Amino acid sequence: MVERDQLRRLPDRFPLCCQWEITCRCNLRCVMCYTDCFNRPDKIREELTTREMVRIMNEMADAGCLELCLTGGEPLARPDFFDIYEQAITSGFLVTLFTNGTLITEAVADRLAALPPHRIEISLHGLTEQSFETITQGHGSYQRCLHAIQVLIERRVPLVLKTTAMTINRHEILDIKRYVQGLGSVGYKLCEEMRPALDGTAGPYRFSLTPEEVEDLNQQDPQLWQEACRKQSEPAPPCRSGMRSFHIDAYGFLQLCSGNRAQGYDLRNGSFKEGFYEYLPTFGCRWKADTAPVLLQPSVTHV
Repeated sequence: MVERDQLRRLPDRFPLCCQWEITCRCNLRCVMCYTDCFNRPDKIREELTTREMVRIMNEMADAGCLELCLTGGEPLARPDFFDIYEQAITSGFLVTLFTNGTLITEAVADRLAALPPHRIEISLHGLTEQSFETITQGHGSYQRCLHAIQVLIERRVPLVLKTTAMTINRHEILDIKRYVQGLGSVGYKLCEEMRPALDGTAGPYRFSLTPEEVEDLNQQDPQLWQEACRKQSEPAPPCRSGMRSFHIDAYGFLQLCSGNRAQGYDLRNGSFKEGFYEYLPTFGCRWKADTAPVLLQPSVTHV
């Protein structure tokens, strides 16, 4: 990672960190997934090609971008995933990979270990096969995920496991956390928030916990409760999206963040530097003062 004293020397607006949703395709159909509505052939055909991705990636590297998170959908569901991944690694990016883990075989783990990422984050939403596959709607996905965790640990690939708290799995979350703690150097994250689907529907919210349920869950674990209290005691920092971090969707639109797709700059038809420095600062965000409220459906900037 970049040292803090080096970060202080950077300009306020600098393209340091990118989260790139390289596909909405996925081999699973997780019930709370906000990208699954675009996991269909017509939308997949609209996604960036390998050549387009490499060109944009090269422009990002030239602009100084250092950290790159590859997410989806399921990134490994792209047939050209390793073309993209290996280009990112050899270009010098610190790469984080978000995955459901179920496509990580021993051969895939070997390739990842040969060019190791900064870290891999795997979604582990259940500790029993029943709860896990109720969420993923994928037969056999539980065992494949556990196998992926094991082969990555064996190859010493930096690994974080994360759980989205839902009505379906709330009774297992603390057991999941304890399981992860028993894996040694593997990290753990608990996510509490849901997002509306990319098509604007609110389906994922039907699995949300109430604030009272989230508080009750956090109170049962000293670490979770300490973190919850810290967040409540500290004022929310001003939104800095678009300043040093940014998002690119599967179709090549540069956006402020994955949670704000109201406006997008078309990287297929324009340069990264122009999009980041000239267009991104003009995009509105409801978390920033004196800007228009965010609409769910994006307006598109063509060049």
